[in-house]
Amino acid sequence: MKTKALMYMAIGAMMTASCAKVADVTEITGTVVPEGIEEVSITLGEAVDTLVPVVEGKFAITLPVDLTAVAAVKAANYGANFIADGTPLTVVLDEVTTVTSKYPKISVQERLNAFNAAEQAYVDEYSNTQREIMGDTVMTDEQKKEKLEAFYESFFGPYNDHNLKTYTENTDNFVALFALQNLINEFEDQQLDSLMNLLAPALQEHRYVQRMRKAIEARIETGEGKMFKDFTVNTVVGQTRSVPPQPKYKEVNFSDYVGKGKYVLVDFWSPWCGPCRREMPNIKQVYDKYKGKDFNVLSIAVWERQPVEVTIETAAKLNMTWDQINNAQSIPTEIYGIEGIPHVMLIGPDGTILRRGLHGAGIEEAVAEYLTK
Repeated sequence: MKTKALMYMAIGAMMTASCAKVADVTEITGTVVPEGIEEVSITLGEAVDTLVPVVEGKFAITLPVDLTAVAAVKAANYGANFIADGTPLTVVLDEVTTVTSKYPKISVQERLNAFNAAEQAYVDEYSNTQREIMGDTVMTDEQKKEKLEAFYESFFGPYNDHNLKTYTENTDNFVALFALQNLINEFEDQQLDSLMNLLAPALQEHRYVQRMRKAIEARIETGEGKMFKDFTVNTVVGQTRSVPPQPKYKEVNFSDYVGKGKYVLVDFWSPWCGPCRREMPNIKQVYDKYKGKDFNVLSIAVWERQPVEVTIETAAKLNMTWDQINNAQSIPTEIYGIEGIPHVMLIGPDGTILRRGLHGAGIEEAVAEYLTK
């Protein structure tokens, strides 16, 4: 996969602007199928945020061309994203809203349509195959696991190639950023940085790309072999006896738990995260097997979407009997460049980051490797 990635990157480096516009503005004509809608909302980055009247089911607006932003048309519960690419666009607002171009061969919008259609096909294949395998009443659990692993092996190669090809063919427009979102876990940080260098200057200034570059820098600064970076959060340790009861906060530091002479397995998770919950039995197995004077586990809840009480209750249900920090939100994830959870790392007795990105059986393998030295 990485060989193909480098090949596509080389091709992308030789490409000039891949799309052309036919005008300096984008003329949009729209039809609103549901009755009773009198206006639609149109947004385009910071440049446009307006309401457009609907007369006898029709509306029209002219927008500036911007290939580096996603525009949106919305009304009631109907809507869609689109790219103001300089070609005349037709919008049909209905249960399934469509945006099509008068000149599809040169339209960035049509590239977005093709990308979205391919994405939906991959999603359908993925979910349908998973459902079929898990619903099989003949196979054993072990056979299902093996078949799922074989499916994943065959699925993600073509899927990643699809996203990489889309990316290299659209480095001057926003479609590339949609594809990039699907590729961030497929590259080493240095390769990812090189891939982003192919983007047009305006896209390189986009906040999403800037955030990715910041995360890469953070991961490099907190990579394996580096000393841990400290942070402070207000974690909830209980409730006051007031009416109604209020959370009781305690200021804690990461350094209260790591760099104290033990190996510490650090698990960044959140109660809403399904993969985090599925990883927890592996972490518990390692904790039960190795806990003691030389080893401990610390779970840090980040990006919580519900009251912190939900985190505490979920941790109890999952039998997370080791040390906990909750209410951390994005403080540690920004410091460590974490863009997806669960994220599991192993920190040595002196605070050195030994391993990052552990999962599954690899968690115990890493812990055993160091504890048995």
